[in-house]
Amino acid sequence: MKALISCLYSAFILFSTCVASYPLDSLHWNHRSILFFAPEKDQYVQEFMKQTLMNDCLLQERDIVTIIITRDGFNQPEDLFSPEDIRFLQQKYNITQDSHTAILIGKDGLEKHRWGEETNWRHITDLVDKMPLRQREMTYRQSRCAI
Repeated sequence: MKALISCLYSAFILFSTCVASYPLDSLHWNHRSILFFAPEKDQYVQEFMKQTLMNDCLLQERDIVTIIITRDGFNQPEDLFSPEDIRFLQQKYNITQDSHTAILIGKDGLEKHRWGEETNWRHITDLVDKMPLRQREMTYRQSRCAI
C-alpha cells in the first residue's frame, strides 16, 4: 500500500511540474498567454502595455492574453494571481529580480518562446500561427484583423 501511494504521489508531482504553467486552479487551457515579468513599472512595461493595445485585434484573434507582473507590485490584470501564485510563476520560469522576461505559453500550458525587454510582435504572431493548434483554428476562422 505504501508503494502504491508513493507511486501515485510521484506521478502527480511529475505531471504537475511538466504541465502546469499556471497555478492548478487556473483556466490556462482556454487561451495562450504572454507573461511579462519586470522589476518595476518602467519604460519597458509602459511600451509593452502600449503595444499590447496596438496589437489587440491580432492578440484576440490568436487567443493570447497578456499578463504583466512586476516585483514592485504592479500587476495587470490586477488580482489575477495571489502573491503565492506569483512566487510560484517566478520560480517555475526562473525569473531573476532585475530582468525583463516575457514568456509565450501555449494552450497546452507549455512555454513556447522567451525574450527580454522588447517584443517583436510580428515574430510572436508568426510563431503562434505556425503552431499546429493555431493552424487548425485558422482553417475554420477567417482573420478579422486584415486591412
